[in-house]
Amino acid sequence: MGKSQLKLVRKLLRPTVPLVARLLQNRFFLLFVSLSLLGYVVGRVQLPRPVTLPYDELFDNMHVYSYRDTPSDTISHFVVELGAGGRTFKQFDVDSRRFLKPERNNRYVRAVSGTYYRPLRLRGHTGTGFWFEFPDSLSPGLQPGQFDELYQKTLSYLQPVSLLANVVGVLSGYSIGFRIGTWKGSLANPRMQARLIASPGIERLLTMEAWRRVLLEPALMGDEASADAFGSIQEKQRVYANFYKLALHDTDDFIPGEATRLAQAGEVQYSRAMLGFAEAVRRAQQDSFVVESHDFRAIEVWAGMLYGRGHWALRIMPRQGDKRTMYRGALAYYGLAPTGDDERRIWVGPRVLVRCGDVEGFVTDDIPATGLGCPVSWRGRLMPDYAGEGGSPPETWALYGVIGSQLQPALRAIDRVLRHGRTAVRPAEPGIRAQPPPAGPPASHPTGL
Repeated sequence: MGKSQLKLVRKLLRPTVPLVARLLQNRFFLLFVSLSLLGYVVGRVQLPRPVTLPYDELFDNMHVYSYRDTPSDTISHFVVELGAGGRTFKQFDVDSRRFLKPERNNRYVRAVSGTYYRPLRLRGHTGTGFWFEFPDSLSPGLQPGQFDELYQKTLSYLQPVSLLANVVGVLSGYSIGFRIGTWKGSLANPRMQARLIASPGIERLLTMEAWRRVLLEPALMGDEASADAFGSIQEKQRVYANFYKLALHDTDDFIPGEATRLAQAGEVQYSRAMLGFAEAVRRAQQDSFVVESHDFRAIEVWAGMLYGRGHWALRIMPRQGDKRTMYRGALAYYGLAPTGDDERRIWVGPRVLVRCGDVEGFVTDDIPATGLGCPVSWRGRLMPDYAGEGGSPPETWALYGVIGSQLQPALRAIDRVLRHGRTAVRPAEPGIRAQPPPAGPPASHPTGL
């Protein structure tokens, strides 16, 4: 390097020297660097040796698409998008079992006839239930804001903790250092992505996780704006979840009998949807069968029939006599009896708090409590004894635990106010009343996870 070049380099570096000196004298900058180094060291220590595959992170960022080639086509295709850091790095076709390059532009056919399933991210678990009571002609209706206060606020009481954890982690620099320290085992690492795609059995894992995502969609309760809509959806979700559990262990062949009654009553489409859903559940239970797009579609068709056309029993139930009583008793035994006009309240049991995009809601424990219906990324967090695949948990979960231990008494107090405050002042008003769960819950309401 000549003298002229050395002079040019010194001239370029001369303004940066005072800036570096000022940064080294700044206490906040030194604190940021120190916390970043601390996060890096903690990340390196927590990184398992050898590095495990981050299945939990992969499934938490998985998107599922359902589309048809033409709007009139009866065959639906399902594609799984694998992403990291908000970007898709691979697509997986369920039918061909192949990994494809991500499409940069949205296909027109997906915009016309497609269904988009966003990732369900776990927020927590509520182990207690509540009674949801409808207003009657003798009681005043829900006051403005009462439903929002008693229902929606109970879903987001964990939000301040998560926001505080994210703000503290990012601003302190600890999160940045932690991510650098765990980069080798992160899903954003291209080498780790290649390892995941090449891992044996990854095709079946992705297919089953995508199938579970479609299975949980009809049981997802979001931010409902009114009590009537909440009660109606919750009642349909109860029937959907209990029918799924019946399909897992239908030792009495109750479902084929119901499908035969529907076909004899002229409800052939409803009958086919019922049998198709039951068959899809049975296929998913057996490792020897390969789940395909028609098994995904069976869930969509059955949920569409149940939610769109109402309970099937109303179409085939005897009008009067002992046969009607016996039929309603059989439905009640399986937890599938439709709600009568004189029933004013429903039981909402333990549930898993989730986030789907910008919507915060919950999924009842009935489906995740079964081994087949619980996503892999939820098992290690909801079931402490579960020893499945997955790497170390993200640093945010550890930070939630630290901050949650400090704010736990305050959160309990807030939860007690939200659950008991309104009903303690106005016990005669209808709405959501926090009561202890029944001493002996029926078979349709398991104890939960």
